[in-house]
Amino acid sequence: MKQPGLIPQIYQTLIGLCLFWLTFGILITPKPVRGSPLTFKLPQTRVTSKPQFFSNQPMGQVNSVNRLKDISPGDWAYEALKNLIERYSCMEGYPNLTFYGERSLTRWEFVAGLNACLSTIERLIQNNIAVLREDIETFKRLAKAFEEDVQVLGTRISNLENRTAYIEDHQFSTTTKLAGSVVFSASDVYGTDNRKNNAILDYRTNLNFITSFTGKDLLVTSFFAGNTPLDISFNLATIDVPTPSGITLPLPTAEGTLSSQFAGNTNNQLKLLSFQYTFPVNEKLRLNFAGSITAFHPLVPTLNPYMDDLDSGKGSISEFGQRNPIYAASGGGTGLMFNYKFTEGLKLSAGYLADGLTAGNPRQGNGLFNGGYGALSQLTWDATESFSIAGVYVNEYTPPGRFGFNYNGLGVSGTAVANSLAGQDIPFGGVFGVEQFPTISNAYGVNFSWRTSPTFTVNGWFTTTNTRLIGRGDGNILTYALTFAFPDLGKEGNLLGFVVGAQPYLTHFEGGNPQPFEVDIPYHVEAFYRYGVNDNIYVTPGFIWLLAPNQDNDNATDFIGTIRTTFTF
Repeated sequence: MKQPGLIPQIYQTLIGLCLFWLTFGILITPKPVRGSPLTFKLPQTRVTSKPQFFSNQPMGQVNSVNRLKDISPGDWAYEALKNLIERYSCMEGYPNLTFYGERSLTRWEFVAGLNACLSTIERLIQNNIAVLREDIETFKRLAKAFEEDVQVLGTRISNLENRTAYIEDHQFSTTTKLAGSVVFSASDVYGTDNRKNNAILDYRTNLNFITSFTGKDLLVTSFFAGNTPLDISFNLATIDVPTPSGITLPLPTAEGTLSSQFAGNTNNQLKLLSFQYTFPVNEKLRLNFAGSITAFHPLVPTLNPYMDDLDSGKGSISEFGQRNPIYAASGGGTGLMFNYKFTEGLKLSAGYLADGLTAGNPRQGNGLFNGGYGALSQLTWDATESFSIAGVYVNEYTPPGRFGFNYNGLGVSGTAVANSLAGQDIPFGGVFGVEQFPTISNAYGVNFSWRTSPTFTVNGWFTTTNTRLIGRGDGNILTYALTFAFPDLGKEGNLLGFVVGAQPYLTHFEGGNPQPFEVDIPYHVEAFYRYGVNDNIYVTPGFIWLLAPNQDNDNATDFIGTIRTTFTF
């Protein structure tokens, strides 16, 4: 059993990542090619998008032209705008107290403003409030010139009011809306050293009922259904564990798990796997109650933008590429999380999740505080608008046979050696006469995200996990990665992504009775391109290249190809 020192391994890996980064940087350096339809253009200045006349936020009413920050007495239309605002209060500014007088407007926008002023003057006359005759004559001429447009606008408003009333009468709920996704993935594995893998077509459906009772709180109830096998994503490299019953158990690695398979192992049944209720206590503190087997990652900032899309079918194709595996350490559960803002850029997240499969069981060794659990704390610092960094700590206790980076029993990342502590922690091992022991772990991680431009973002993480098989021995698990995202490449909504790193692997185990294992670094290389057919349909071809699967160079390299289609609603 080879067990090289931890520090040389880290140096070896960091040097490899640095060489990859230098090579990758040369590849992405903008090089316009004559006749090429695609060239990279990295903007040199930050661009603020032009405001829209009709925005999601209403324009703010002002009673003095002097309150508008971008209007000065030297502007050629200053007096006209001053009269309209101060005499009739029929012109408005944007919420940030600007007017954007240089912006062009459509005929419909002009008619909307004209109609507002006509309504104001009509109301003033009805209330016997004096109106200048020349203003009345001016508005009469404008009203006559735009009479047809005003009538059409009025009809449109009336139709809109009728449609709104109809929707309110027939809507599903006044407090709840439905959002979700359906994901299909056609995949196959190559180079698996004669291990049997057939091409597969898996699917996963996710239905989210999103409810707000006050406008500031949020209740999210998530149902999942899928056809992923209960305990395996692909038949890849294994660690073979002999048992007292005479049966040898092959434990498969979880390195090939796809993000479309996350929470999809429900045997085609629709199951409630997660619900959470969050609300503000004050301006700085927000609480989040989680139930069923809610994972940590929806509750905290994972700092992996574009890649981590909460497994909705628009981010990385692998589960490993979605986020730091440290968030999968507890496997999900029931409990409480809080997020506290010290400043606008500094936030503390902390919480406790009891094992979701036993939190409702009152028997000994179960329940909220006497069974498995995960406790997380994270300090996130948004140093600038484009750079963020976070330190993460997770303390975890798992009952026998439950250790590993998994969710709802499905391994989401990591080698079989790491997830079983070299064959010492086996799901349902007691059935085969294997003596089982609980584990306690302390994981320490660092995440970062750096958006160098609107068209390129690099993210990364490093995590070390110290695990004790209680009464037997101690081991260490490492994982690290860099992810690269090129949003809107080709057209708005598209995404080119790369992931390179090391899946969670066991570096050593002292004591106990581990099966012989190697400590070769299980590199994970991934590339994908998400193409938006429209705002609701996305097609994503991609591949995953696994080197030294199950942390053993003697295992043949695995190559996973997939085409994912995502429907969102």
